[in-house]
Amino acid sequence: MADDLTRRDLGALAAAALVAKTARVAAQTRAPQPDGPMLDIAEWSHFFVGVERAVVARGTIVNGAQMYVEYQIPRAVQHPYAIVLVHGGGSQGTDWMSTPDGRRGWASLLVEQGFKVYIVDRPGQGRPPYHPYLNGYFEPQAWTFERAASEFTGLPNQTQWPGPGGAGDPMVEQYAAGLGPAMPANSPQTLAVWRTRAAMLLDRIGPAVFVTHGNSAPMAYLAAGERPSMVKGIVAIEPPSGLPRGSNIPAGVPVAVVTSESSSYSGGLASAERIHLPERGVRGNGPLVMIEKNNREALKPVVDWIAALKPPGAPAAEPNHNTESTAVRLAGQGCFWVGVQRKKMPYGTIPFGQMFVQYMVPAEQKHPYPVVLVHGGGGQGTHMMGIGGRPGWVHYFVQSGYATYWLDRPGFGRSPYHPDALGPSHLRNFNAYEGLVDANVVFATAQWPGPGGIGDPLIDQFMAAEVGRVADEVLHSELAIQGAVELLDRIGPAIVVAHAFGGFLGWLMADRRPGMVKAILAMEPNGNPFADAFRWGLTAIPMTYDPPVSDPSQFKLVDKPGAPDSPLPVVRSYKLQAEPARKWKNLAGMPVGWLTTEFGAGGNPFAQVDFLKQAGCSVEMIRLRDYGILGNGNLMLMEKNNHEIFAVIRDWLEKKLPA
Repeated sequence: MADDLTRRDLGALAAAALVAKTARVAAQTRAPQPDGPMLDIAEWSHFFVGVERAVVARGTIVNGAQMYVEYQIPRAVQHPYAIVLVHGGGSQGTDWMSTPDGRRGWASLLVEQGFKVYIVDRPGQGRPPYHPYLNGYFEPQAWTFERAASEFTGLPNQTQWPGPGGAGDPMVEQYAAGLGPAMPANSPQTLAVWRTRAAMLLDRIGPAVFVTHGNSAPMAYLAAGERPSMVKGIVAIEPPSGLPRGSNIPAGVPVAVVTSESSSYSGGLASAERIHLPERGVRGNGPLVMIEKNNREALKPVVDWIAALKPPGAPAAEPNHNTESTAVRLAGQGCFWVGVQRKKMPYGTIPFGQMFVQYMVPAEQKHPYPVVLVHGGGGQGTHMMGIGGRPGWVHYFVQSGYATYWLDRPGFGRSPYHPDALGPSHLRNFNAYEGLVDANVVFATAQWPGPGGIGDPLIDQFMAAEVGRVADEVLHSELAIQGAVELLDRIGPAIVVAHAFGGFLGWLMADRRPGMVKAILAMEPNGNPFADAFRWGLTAIPMTYDPPVSDPSQFKLVDKPGAPDSPLPVVRSYKLQAEPARKWKNLAGMPVGWLTTEFGAGGNPFAQVDFLKQAGCSVEMIRLRDYGILGNGNLMLMEKNNHEIFAVIRDWLEKKLPA
């Protein structure tokens, strides 16, 4: 268990891993290159299905049964049925989004060809946090690089894996970074959750074809049994043999089993059509055909089979998901992990500290610097993707011509957590509704888009992604900055937009890579100077000061009174450095905007801005009330007027960094 290692041990591992990765990162391209036609997407958003609440001693929490769905609907829909992509094993929906070497995944390739695409993260995997309340305690062993390499590379007749194979292969590293705990695939509880969530999804999106991988095939079989008229076909890639107990595939539901040249499939679905890829001229594949070098060729026989499923009568009507534009026109999109480090365990080498990055590059890129979006609190990158089908700030930045990258910090969202990797400080601490629904800086605001209170479906959507904050901000900062530095080295100079608890990462990125962060827009970042974990000013780990500081005890501090005449309620006294103050020399002259709402959640805006000015930063406080924007809370990026707030940010950035 990671409990047996000290924070210093983990820090040493992290530092060693960063040095080892330098050559690999230097060889990567500055930005992802398009490898297909422009993607004209009319709708792109996400939602959770099957969010359930449970009452425990400390309040009301989400119980872990929710399933995450991310969807893209092309402007020119060419096929009547939606495609539902369901990952297998210990993986997540990222299997369909990109390949380990950065090419388009099947989701993008299907959008290219006019399919409506829905990507699933099964309950407890990826975006739905693994929840011991429902999912059971964590498996005794985390995924290892050795296991991933042996199961997915170096198989007989396999020549299409995009790397050399083996536990040290960077492509294996990328794949293993996304592997995490999973509910037992054949338990009655798991099958019940899969059945009901698949049915809920179909009720929402209409008739669909399921494309599954590995042990997710039973979810499609169960969906067909529950909604036989809505499952128009099942494509099972390398499925387990036979059917799970209590399931059946109704007559009339077409099924195709896809097998590769290295397949271990032994049959068991008598009514299924076999698509053996070598017989279709697609050779050299292992079990992960969707991410191997010839993934585009491997998809063709699948698309041909689906295209032959002609519906009776008129095509199904397209559901109306939202009334605001979630359209994006993309040169490329995908995902990858940064900061993947290696930790020796008695049973093998496991990943730890990895941070998930999703990106979109607009078809018309109008700005020289990409934007990096950092989520706050115990959430994940979904904070930046809107809520309830409404557009979020990823949409707005991409629509404005910015290449946009958004993160799931280590241990959150698609950056898997296992106790052996990150120890107890990142253990799931699920927030209770009660502490948030009544706070006027969270959901009880005039601009929250839902009705408020326990039972608000949009609050359910928000809570479905939350796991609470980490208990060790020092360790979390050390892990997050490893990946953030690697990201900058990969994409080049960038703008950082950070929210609430994620604010610390903007300061550290600018300090660790001087000159590569061109501006920081901080949305109510947490904490006051030198308070609680912020022993180094506004960070839990060292910043570069001039004159240098080797220990926080070297700071000489003075008390600063609050601002009693402020329209904001955060007027408590705070600490600053005694003059002459040490400076953040690596941030000198870089534009910093400190955005605050009417209620001023997060840290004291006056305290943080005063600290930044004293440290030599070129900082402005951006108060929404000064723009006539009222009624917002700390979740301004999801509220009803989020586009109006985005316009303030966009105008500030374009004034500081003209296109």
